[in-house]
Amino acid sequence: MVGLSEFLDIPTLLLTVAAASFCIFVSLVLTWSSVRSETYILSWAAAFGLAIMTMILVALRGLVPHSLSVTVADAILLAAFGLLWLGYRQFAGLDTGRGRWIAGMGALIWLLMAAGTPRLDDMNARTAVLSGMELVYFVFIIADLLRHHRKEPLPSVGLTTVVVGVHAAMQAYWVISAIVAPIEPTTIVLPNSLVMGLRFTESSIFVVFLGLLQLVVIGQRSERRYRIAAETDSLTGLANRGHYFGRTEEALVRGDTRGALILFDIDHFKSINDTYGHPAGDRVLIEFAAIVEATASADDIAARIGGEEFALFLPHATTDEAVKIADRVRSATADLRVAAATGLVNLTVSCGVAGISETGADYQALHAAADRALYAAKGTGRDRVAIHRPSASGGRGRPGSAAMPAC
Repeated sequence: MVGLSEFLDIPTLLLTVAAASFCIFVSLVLTWSSVRSETYILSWAAAFGLAIMTMILVALRGLVPHSLSVTVADAILLAAFGLLWLGYRQFAGLDTGRGRWIAGMGALIWLLMAAGTPRLDDMNARTAVLSGMELVYFVFIIADLLRHHRKEPLPSVGLTTVVVGVHAAMQAYWVISAIVAPIEPTTIVLPNSLVMGLRFTESSIFVVFLGLLQLVVIGQRSERRYRIAAETDSLTGLANRGHYFGRTEEALVRGDTRGALILFDIDHFKSINDTYGHPAGDRVLIEFAAIVEATASADDIAARIGGEEFALFLPHATTDEAVKIADRVRSATADLRVAAATGLVNLTVSCGVAGISETGADYQALHAAADRALYAAKGTGRDRVAIHRPSASGGRGRPGSAAMPAC
């Protein structure tokens, strides 16, 4: 087999990767210093700091005591992977109470095993145990990222999952290899073989690539949060006026003949503010928005477009289907009781419905028709659904005990 020393020196490789990792470590620390609430960044930085210590100690193997370059170095490495997993768990917003203990468990178990048995003097046993414990942490990371990716589908998170998965598969390979194809058991210094060189090379690439991905993840999360903040009503969490109009007009460009718009206006909202105070008024808006959001499907567009005025665009609904949805919102609102300092707030909502089949796929015409229907609902007693019809005859329905007049 070709000697590794002919084209690669492992200590040089490790020290080079340690220098690159130090740059990533500094970048993570500086990033965390500007957003200290993001504790996952600090955990990742600490993991890189420990990994750098491990690389230096391993590079010095044969020059420093065996216990320092092997036992302590591997314990530090396991602590680094524990912190790495803890950081991804914090990133995913999962419980980190027990996670802090699990993060340090690998290093503790390793030290207890090293102190309790001479078997870890065999490099094959060390490789099998160390790679096996690393594999557990990587499986934890993959599971947490897969669970979180559905909530926050960042491209870099998907790529991170793939990269960690590939490295986890390599760790499984090294466990098996240490068992079925062991090297000289008494090896202490770095083995000068092509196979071991490839192992260190793969691990080095993984460390640097993962660090770069972490910086990308941080940037993509920040960009996504800024975009969401720019598109979202800060009080209710629904789409804001600008984002709503943009998305609705994009949907109408497709020219579908189906689709309907519902406009909602909370009845006597000014009186609620005057009687119960603005904090109670804010709670009313939040609770009503939750009703609208719960009623909407994944393709619908719900928004707060004014003070107490809300809109729900249903791109795949007929006018009659929209009327039923509007009446569900009206009914749920009438049943709602919002706690205020001076008692419970009762509220009702008026709803105006217009369909694309009656107005055409022009948003201005659709909105004007729904707005006229909304005013008709408020003008005929409130707490009801009014429907825009192209003719004066219209249709009638029942929102509870109230009529649904056409306009």
